[in-house]
Amino acid sequence: MNHKVLVTGAAGFIGSAIVRSLSARGQEVIALDGLLGGLYPVQEKSERFRQISELPGVRALDLDLRHDDLSVIDTDITYVINEAAMPGLGPSWSDFELYSSCNLTAVARLIDVAKTWPIKRFVQISTSSVYGKLAVGDETIATVPVSPYGATKLAAEHLAFAHWRDSGFPVSVLRYFSVYGPGQRPDMAYRKFIAHALSGTPIDVFGDGTQSRSNTYIDDCVEATLSALENAEPGQVYNISGVTEQTLLEALGIIEEAAGRELNLNFLPRARGDQDRTMGDSQKAIRALGLKHTVTLEEGLTRQVKWQRDANLF
Repeated sequence: MNHKVLVTGAAGFIGSAIVRSLSARGQEVIALDGLLGGLYPVQEKSERFRQISELPGVRALDLDLRHDDLSVIDTDITYVINEAAMPGLGPSWSDFELYSSCNLTAVARLIDVAKTWPIKRFVQISTSSVYGKLAVGDETIATVPVSPYGATKLAAEHLAFAHWRDSGFPVSVLRYFSVYGPGQRPDMAYRKFIAHALSGTPIDVFGDGTQSRSNTYIDDCVEATLSALENAEPGQVYNISGVTEQTLLEALGIIEEAAGRELNLNFLPRARGDQDRTMGDSQKAIRALGLKHTVTLEEGLTRQVKWQRDANLF
């Protein structure tokens, strides 16, 4: 592959890792981000955007997909990875306009402009949250989201596939399952748990800790996403999921050992819209995209603990 790739949400956790990987492969990249606040400290996100803007072959654009003029984007884009979204389950209940505009209106505008480019593949990033409380199985299980966040991400999938059915727009969807590792967003559970573990402060656990996840390490997620540019079939959905299911308490035990100190857990009522189980069947992505599971949760969380300790993110 030697074409120009647009990566939106490029200052985020996964987007920035994708940009770094593309740059390392000698690819020409347009890295776009609106640098919205909220779940990220503004300084952290801005610094990450500055860093990727200095990578070889990368042109960084500070643009808000919801209302900025998108005609300034290069017109010879052949691949798009749309990582841009407003994530987070809890806040989506209180600010639906923000989530609907970021997760649906922005996608509509991006697709409209992308249809004027020589697009070979448009990879729309989605989430296991579209499945609801029990995200267990393959891509054919029912989509019954239990949060406005999940509802807006599912609506974006439907919108993208409407364009595929109407005009053959070459869109494929990847549903990520609990991506973690160095660089993780500050609002995500493992990053918060590790920060409190390293600082010795109490950790809030929402629920009894028996809720489970099939975690996906960042490097494995990135490799599968890049493979999708050439190998994903338009009109198809792929689960990007880990292969082992572990409870929150099991993950906390790994963090406790890696941090080298006993954790102080504070149990609270289950968070609104939280998922009980995620155990994605990713056989389709393994076959089509070559998805690999190279890092265990024990190794991945140990790496994340080291990253947060070295960066003083606690």
